[in-house]
Amino acid sequence: MTKTKVRVGIVGAGPIGGLGRRESSHAAAYRRCQDAELVAIADINPVRLAQFGDEWEIAPEQRYATAAEMYARAGLDIVSVTTHNLYHHQPVIEAAAAGIKIIMVEKPIAISVEWARKMVDACERRGCRLIVEHTRRFLPHFRKLRQMIADGAVGQVKTVSVEGCRPLLHNGTHNVDLAFYLSGAEPQRVTGFLNPEQEADPGGGGLISCSNGVRIFVNCVAERREWFDQVIIAGTGGRLQWSERTSEWSYGPLVDRPGAPYNAYYELQPIPDMPTSFESAGFFYWAARESIDCLLEDRESVSTGRDGLKALEAITAMHISHQTGAWVHTPLTTGLDHFEIRSTGK
Repeated sequence: MTKTKVRVGIVGAGPIGGLGRRESSHAAAYRRCQDAELVAIADINPVRLAQFGDEWEIAPEQRYATAAEMYARAGLDIVSVTTHNLYHHQPVIEAAAAGIKIIMVEKPIAISVEWARKMVDACERRGCRLIVEHTRRFLPHFRKLRQMIADGAVGQVKTVSVEGCRPLLHNGTHNVDLAFYLSGAEPQRVTGFLNPEQEADPGGGGLISCSNGVRIFVNCVAERREWFDQVIIAGTGGRLQWSERTSEWSYGPLVDRPGAPYNAYYELQPIPDMPTSFESAGFFYWAARESIDCLLEDRESVSTGRDGLKALEAITAMHISHQTGAWVHTPLTTGLDHFEIRSTGK
């Protein structure tokens, strides 16, 4: 690569893209990266397109009514797709057809497994790298936790319990993906339930039975909007647990107490050098940094399209299980993969 700045475009001039000069956004994150330049925006709404372009000082000739036109004319290295959940698939597939090297798509990857598979296939056929914006994979402290687990800190992982906020797909996709990321487990069958809400994407939860005997418990049930992500990973030799809201990070080995009625316990202690607070803008910065580094280093992301597909497939299986009252095996078979969760993020 030359020293020329990486050229970035955004599809979707909404708040997550950066409308209103929102700091917790893709536009703001790329602007924090000195080796990148935000050069283009595409949106079908001319009012939002003009406002976004003015706010981020994007040249009038680099404001496009369609993603396809932007891909053809803007000379992009990276594109971030920040459209409504219902419309992630088309801009990604078109970006692959145009040969955009790095394609970052907001979570969830899509509203159906069928569409997600088409997105992944389109990118793989053209040699494009699809990155799903499951932000925790990009942050250094979560990478540290994953390395601790890989180094045997908890022994063989047995259970992962993740707790987050509703909706189950729109927000719970972070929790499910994090469980897969940390455990390295592959889902095999799923059971789930949904809240009695009049929403296409309600709160809910379930149990994911995985390879190597790992069980993942998902709790995104709370009907109120709240930020309370909490994770507990227990294994044959230790336990990791943390809460993002309270910034409590703990690890303890499993200690035997011969002769006691309950003869083992976890000797929990704080994990050193972990964050004491979270800034949402920082999540976006690390996502932008991942996109740029994947391009400059010519590597796959730690959050690939197939990773995003895995989380979507598990949550889709929870929806199907709720409707059928049965365990659902993954990967989903043809027919079941058509099932749509028409998530609006509400």
